[in-house]
Amino acid sequence: MKIINILYFSLPFLISFMITLFTFANVYLIWFTYFLWLSIFVGFFNFLTFFIMFLRARSYETSVVGKYQNLRVAAFVTSYNEDPEIVKGTLRSVKVALRGRGDVFLLDDSIDEKIVKELSEFCKNNGIYYFHRNTRRGFKAGAINDALKQIDDKYDLVAIFDADQRPNEDFFDEVIPYFNDEKIAFVQVPQKYTELRTKVAEGSRYQQNPFLYLIMQGRDYVSAFSLGSGTVYRISALKEAGYIDESSITEDVSTSISIHELGYKSRYVNKPLIWYGEPPTDINAYFIQQSRWSFGSFQIIKKILKSNLSFSAFVDYLSGWFYWLEAGPLTLFQLLAPPIFILLDIPIVRINPALYALIYLPFVVFSFSFYGLVMRGKEYGLKGFLYHQFLEYMVFFPVTLSFLAWLFRKKVPFRVTPKGKTVKYSRQLIAHIFFLILLYLTLIKGIIATYFTGYMLLKDAIIINVAWAAFHAAFLTGGFYFALKSNASKAMPRSFLTAAT
Repeated sequence: MKIINILYFSLPFLISFMITLFTFANVYLIWFTYFLWLSIFVGFFNFLTFFIMFLRARSYETSVVGKYQNLRVAAFVTSYNEDPEIVKGTLRSVKVALRGRGDVFLLDDSIDEKIVKELSEFCKNNGIYYFHRNTRRGFKAGAINDALKQIDDKYDLVAIFDADQRPNEDFFDEVIPYFNDEKIAFVQVPQKYTELRTKVAEGSRYQQNPFLYLIMQGRDYVSAFSLGSGTVYRISALKEAGYIDESSITEDVSTSISIHELGYKSRYVNKPLIWYGEPPTDINAYFIQQSRWSFGSFQIIKKILKSNLSFSAFVDYLSGWFYWLEAGPLTLFQLLAPPIFILLDIPIVRINPALYALIYLPFVVFSFSFYGLVMRGKEYGLKGFLYHQFLEYMVFFPVTLSFLAWLFRKKVPFRVTPKGKTVKYSRQLIAHIFFLILLYLTLIKGIIATYFTGYMLLKDAIIINVAWAAFHAAFLTGGFYFALKSNASKAMPRSFLTAAT
């Protein structure tokens, strides 16, 4: 356990504690003041990491040196009660991409007998190995590990594909040469969503773009981690790391940490090598996906802190934990602060409003401007920014629940993101309705109060809180509209041919 890593992790907590001692306005809410400051400094650390990724990404390149090696590939497609037609399409794509350099395996944990029968017959008729378990031990990770322990030693690499992730014909032509470098343990390609049928689906795609086009490029060769699908592992390195981690709900990230601890490197190949992918189409599916990802990230913090990762890799992995901490429980404190001050007349922070605006406002403006600047030309733009922020604001409640589940050591089952189906509503939207009402009441009372308050410092404080309430309400309203719009959508899915082009 490296002292410098732990010190870096502790910094936002220590700084927030020190500032809280000098700025708390109510002794009974000193804890609230602390978490409010923590939200600011965690946000700053997240921006700092993003800036570092930007600098690294500027020198990103995907050149490959050395001669092509004839490496044998075991291509795994994982499935659990998926639409058989989607699975069949993926299996065909994988087989075409392999071009005789290995074999295709369907790891099917389905419990629906009709699906099992249909897929097993398809595999038998198409020269595909069919693996089926009577247990879901370890879920997807367990299925991969069980299959790895049963296949022959003739394979050098194992490729992992989700049921809805289809490789292009030249997928392995592009990926295999990177394994000329013996230090490379795995190669990851972007998972681009193409089935954009709803506002939630579109927002999910835009939300991925900064991560895929900038962050992962910045992590290339240092800490680029497996995304669970579209990953090709060197089998010997994977076995040395103890196989896929079955103890984490985000087994891909946890396994990547184990591999990087051993001194291996990973490459991120930012090329469109996967042409089909289904994002969450409604808010319920989106909540399930984000809850699983966030819980898994909270879950592995102990492993990150105990790791022997280099400082750069440690910061990269820690940024994921900080991101979810800010997106969930810390956003909750930001949403509650204006209503507590304006509706309940309870001060939280004792600081000159002008000084606060002078220090914090330039950072907010700069961070948003910088973010927009570096994302130009990356299929993003103003529309992408708004869609991204609208949808990201919706996760504060489910991510907070994931945080509490992790904090109190509640066991959370592995839930596959539903595809192709919509539900009428999600019960978690009730929380969003509550906060929307709270914020709009804050705006009404705050605007009225500015006209009846003569004390300038108090008026400035009210104006700042009204501004924050308006900021939060705008994005939360946009996200709520997306949720209702997507759940009511009757749009038909694109054809495979349209998605491919």
